[in-house]
Amino acid sequence: GSLSDFDDLKHTVTDWNALEPVDQWAMVRLWHLLVDVERAYDEYKFHMVYRAVYDYIVGDLSAVYMDATKDRVYSEAPDSPRRRAAQTVLMNIVEVLVRVLAPVLSFTTDEVWEHYPEAIRSREGRPGNVQLAGWPEKSDFAPALPGDADAERIAEDFGVILGVREIVTKALEDARNAKTVNKSQEAALTIVAPECAYEALAASADDDLEELFIVAEVAVERGEGEEIEVTVAKTAAEKCPRCWNYRELGADASHPEVCARCAAVLQGMGE
Repeated sequence: GSLSDFDDLKHTVTDWNALEPVDQWAMVRLWHLLVDVERAYDEYKFHMVYRAVYDYIVGDLSAVYMDATKDRVYSEAPDSPRRRAAQTVLMNIVEVLVRVLAPVLSFTTDEVWEHYPEAIRSREGRPGNVQLAGWPEKSDFAPALPGDADAERIAEDFGVILGVREIVTKALEDARNAKTVNKSQEAALTIVAPECAYEALAASADDDLEELFIVAEVAVERGEGEEIEVTVAKTAAEKCPRCWNYRELGADASHPEVCARCAAVLQGMGE
């Protein structure tokens, strides 16, 4: 559904550096999944194929990537570079999953193959069945992945951020129970982190962290202790009625009722 208007020949983001940090991590994580699944097939450990794919879909894809990028996919302008970046990653994910699962979910993956985006499904020369599509390779990823050392660094750095995300999630749950906020989008976070975690967090822009944590504001401070401390307060920003994020409203006089991002989108759509 998130790819219904996607044409890989027109819309694929080909510049690796045009992807946002969470996009880059998702691409590297997908490659690691492909390596794990291919090894499991080669060793006839089919239960490991299932386990690797299941853990990936539930943990990395659903709980992290799609949760963090749903605002981009649904609220950005259709041709927004940020939206196309997320769609590019999702297209890579579909291309890998549909092929690696074809040996064990033959009919289901063929149904997926038949329901690809129209621009891709109707393309001349496309295999009529997923079983004829071939096995995915690292070289098929678009944009091309960086070298192994850079890819591993991305995975390690983002692993630190995901560790912080778990702490943030717990702090947000406590804040909801205490009635400080009703939902995460209302939260303004202050994260005090030791040096190693601080460097990973500080390397990401505040709006990248806001997207990943699904909150209104994030402030990162260097701490002297070894523990990560998260303080949750309620943002003073107002709820945008279009995207439901808490941001400054009225920055654009043409659409004073929504945030600046949504105002630009509405203008672009002629509304």
